[in-house]
Amino acid sequence: MAGAVTEPAVEVRGLTKRFGDRAVLSELDLGIERGEFVALLGRSGSGKSTLLRVLAGLDAEIEGRAAVRGTVSVAFQQPRLLPWRKVWRNVVLGLHRPDANRDLAIRALEEVRLAAHADKWPGTLSGGEAQRLSLARALVREPDLLLLDEPFGALDALTRLAMHRLVEDLWQRHRPAVLLVTHDVDEALLLADRVLVLGEGHIVAEHVLAHPRPRRLADHVDVRTKVLADLGVTDHATA
Repeated sequence: MAGAVTEPAVEVRGLTKRFGDRAVLSELDLGIERGEFVALLGRSGSGKSTLLRVLAGLDAEIEGRAAVRGTVSVAFQQPRLLPWRKVWRNVVLGLHRPDANRDLAIRALEEVRLAAHADKWPGTLSGGEAQRLSLARALVREPDLLLLDEPFGALDALTRLAMHRLVEDLWQRHRPAVLLVTHDVDEALLLADRVLVLGEGHIVAEHVLAHPRPRRLADHVDVRTKVLADLGVTDHATA
């Protein structure tokens, strides 16, 4: 309908999450539009993964409101594959759909360039291949929201770059809303539409990235300096 307002994929208002007497998240507000790619940065212990768990529906003991509209998939730093199931069976594991079969798995594996490994055991995959399998498993569910919890943290530098390109390509094809939790400032600048910095339990800074894709770090020198400052990193330190 013309003029209709589309509700955001994520709408968080006044979110507080406590562990005992400590509030890890405090009166946090966050909105993510449908199809938007958002990166979340913050120091260790700032609550990034806690927020992701709340949005994934893994932690409901909260104060405030955390609304996620539509389906959610998560890809973690560790792929969490079942070693006793073939690669293709890992893709459709727990997928309650009539077409949750080998053909569906193969189509998902083709997108991450793993179709040739469909009948192999997960233990035979490299670290990068295992993460690609994790992405296939997440995207085969056609999520409205894709949560990425430091999925490239355990990969070597070259594999990380290849995964960046793959994730960006998959996002542009499927267009879920994405929340990427990361410690890597450059990764956030290359992939996201917006970069958020979490501190003191709430969002302390927001940076919108307007440069067209594909991105170059040279396009974001000024923003990078600001993000590092938001994280308390001086000009003479490295991220």
